[in-house]
Amino acid sequence: MRVNPSTWLIGYAAVLVAFGLFDGMWLGLIAMPWYQEAFSTLLREDFVTWPWILFYLGYGAAVMYLAILPSLGQPISHPFLAGAVLGATAYGTYNLTGYSTIAGWPLEMALIDWTWGTGPTALVALAGSAATRSVHKRNRS
Repeated sequence: MRVNPSTWLIGYAAVLVAFGLFDGMWLGLIAMPWYQEAFSTLLREDFVTWPWILFYLGYGAAVMYLAILPSLGQPISHPFLAGAVLGATAYGTYNLTGYSTIAGWPLEMALIDWTWGTGPTALVALAGSAATRSVHKRNRS
């Protein structure tokens, strides 16, 4: 289904804001001590910002393209499920590859992070879809 650029940008902004809130809570309040303990020997002393910014911008676009836009004519459960599949694939690739190739990568953290990436990607796709549908419907009226 074709959407105009402003509709796409509103949905994309909703995805980025939702992901920022979810990951901010997760990394800032809940899970950071786990990551620091599990990966203490692998963590950089100085945090490099550009890679995670690039990840969020690209991943947000992937959520829009793969989960939200194809779901516009579908029930609201469709972007949620498509987001879960995308999250499971992306975070599974990262964590299972890390576990299989990096000595000291804890299996428990791979499973926690894989689960984490699956759930919020589904919720972010739902939030972005709601925003996109709302604007798309308004633009068509």
